[in-house]
Amino acid sequence: MVLTGPWSTELADRLVESNFVQWQYGARFLPAESVPLHPVVEEAAGLVPGTGVERHPFFDLAADSRPALEFWVSQELFVTGVFAQLLGLTSSALVNVHQRARFNLVLQGEHGGVKDGVARASHPWLLHKLAHSMGIEPDSVTPAEPTYAFLRDLASAMSSPVAALGALGVGNEQMLVPEYGAVKRAFESAAPEVDHGDFLNANIYEDTEHSALIAHIASELIAQDPSLAQDYLTAARSSVSARMRYYDRLADLFA
Repeated sequence: MVLTGPWSTELADRLVESNFVQWQYGARFLPAESVPLHPVVEEAAGLVPGTGVERHPFFDLAADSRPALEFWVSQELFVTGVFAQLLGLTSSALVNVHQRARFNLVLQGEHGGVKDGVARASHPWLLHKLAHSMGIEPDSVTPAEPTYAFLRDLASAMSSPVAALGALGVGNEQMLVPEYGAVKRAFESAAPEVDHGDFLNANIYEDTEHSALIAHIASELIAQDPSLAQDYLTAARSSVSARMRYYDRLADLFA
């Protein structure tokens, strides 16, 4: 059994080498100047309301179908775990210690504290408890093709550190707020007896703060280098579109 994620010396070597490209003392050690949200960051934030994700037909299907809801939970087990790992990868790419520490507040929010060796407030653990309360057997959990495709699309959007902020901050953290609100309503209709509140509420309440924190870090980076603006916006658009395609494909499975 493999107990750790994938690793390679190439990944570590590239991280080391990147720190010797365009070395700037201040970029690594001095606090970034506080700036207002960059117009491109505000534009990207406007993408989510425009999707109407909370009105996606899949959530109507899930509200009338416990199997569809159970399937969503089984697939979110993959999405939530990989997302938490991608946050860690992004943290390692932020060279400024102060920005990295602030970004790590998002990483900490996803993982929570640890007591007796268990990350009891981590989002993956809360989702595991939700799956258990629904009677989903671990051996039955397998990734569906739409799930794998979504995660690959998400990873592909993370072409640079600032692009990773756009993909994770807009297409995930921000988008999950209306999305999980719709999931919550589906649970209240199709499976009201299931203990779904801990996982969904943790995401709904925390992800608004997380997306705002990421947006401010992105704005600082773009203010320092305006050429990064397009990377951020492109990644945000790509990840938002990928998530909507994901729900389109889930809806097709249960239509």
